[in-house]
Amino acid sequence: MIKVLKIIGIIFLSIILLFSGCAYYVYQKSAAYETTAVPYIEEVMPKLSTWVLEVHRLHSTPESNETISDEDLLKLLKWLSKLGGLNSIEKPQFKGVMNGNFITYVFIAHYENGDAGITVQLEDDNGKFLINQFHVESMALIE
Repeated sequence: MIKVLKIIGIIFLSIILLFSGCAYYVYQKSAAYETTAVPYIEEVMPKLSTWVLEVHRLHSTPESNETISDEDLLKLLKWLSKLGGLNSIEKPQFKGVMNGNFITYVFIAHYENGDAGITVQLEDDNGKFLINQFHVESMALIE
């Protein structure tokens, strides 16, 4: 009976150490990206908010550029332009790292016609960032 309890205790301790290690890894990644990814987001958001096709293509990964045609992207950008010009963004909040080089941030952007919740997934290619996914939620787009 004591042997079984020891085994259960070792398994439980191993699980706690595994989760602690993962949490520490995410914290370290978050701290590292605070000085690189956040300034990139703050720099690129005013450019993206011009809703120009070429600007979006320039700042997107080749994979994401391949998944949408110019015609469809133009329709999407026309729809997003209902938000108007960008006034400001709040500080992006780190959400996680996937596959070691896809970093997700969320933040609120303040546009002329309303606020928008934005989720952006960046691809980190040795310190050079490109946008892999860009998701916008806003009541201003519904009206």
